Amino acid sequence: MIFKNSLFAFDVDGTLLNSYGELTKRTTAAIASASAQGATIALATGRSWSELDLVMEAIPEIEYAICTNGLEAYDRAGRCLYTEEIPEDLVANLVKTIRRSVSGVSIGAGVGRELYAEPKVIDGLVPGIEIAPDRIVNDIMDALTVNVRDLLIYHPSYVNKLDELFVTISETINDRRVDVAYSGLPMIEIVPAGSGKGTCLAWLSGHLQIEKEAVIVFGDGMNDLQMLSWAGTGLAMGQSSQRVKTVADHVIGSVDQDGIAEWIEAKLGK
Repeated sequence: MIFKNSLFAFDVDGTLLNSYGELTKRTTAAIASASAQGATIALATGRSWSELDLVMEAIPEIEYAICTNGLEAYDRAGRCLYTEEIPEDLVANLVKTIRRSVSGVSIGAGVGRELYAEPKVIDGLVPGIEIAPDRIVNDIMDALTVNVRDLLIYHPSYVNKLDELFVTISETINDRRVDVAYSGLPMIEIVPAGSGKGTCLAWLSGHLQIEKEAVIVFGDGMNDLQMLSWAGTGLAMGQSSQRVKTVADHVIGSVDQDGIAEWIEAKLGK
């Protein structure tokens, strides 16, 4: 049976949560059924751990959460099992280099378990992701201490031209210790080299002694490419871009059509 001794990993925004930011009862019921049949349920999201409270509450079957696009992994109790960080000596230089090269950028940073950001970064957030007032800073350099997981680069002129911003930042950053990546938001992300949802998922499956072939992932965004490619079965939501669909093994229904529930129900013979 496909569910027994398997690991199901779900992206959140655009995969579990529909275009209204809602989690439907049909989807939660389907995930509960998969869990009852023996699947281990995990999230794999760009969100930080502190931004997952409502989803964790709505789906009690979730046992693990891969957060910040694979830079952290937590168990349901909130214990951090895995983490990656940008080298401490590199962070400030990255910020200075980006500012010199791209005028008008605003920058956010994952520091510890929290997200800090300059004010304009808020314009690029999706419903359900909020930054507390005390974590909004005029200059991100004031928030950069140790334990910096990632940097988020936002520019209002590139919201619909992320590929151009990606190329610009990639050409600007010349350090093998970091990678430039798509964040899942209208921003570009700088992360520790080799990191990503797929890397963390590979670690989690090893930690749980679950074979790669038994890992089934659901995603819709550019930040899901690595895990869709790595997993035994990668499922792209119907509204995904062609690039995401091409990497996936199968394309299922869109998030607004309850694509996850439809796929699980079909496998259960409902």
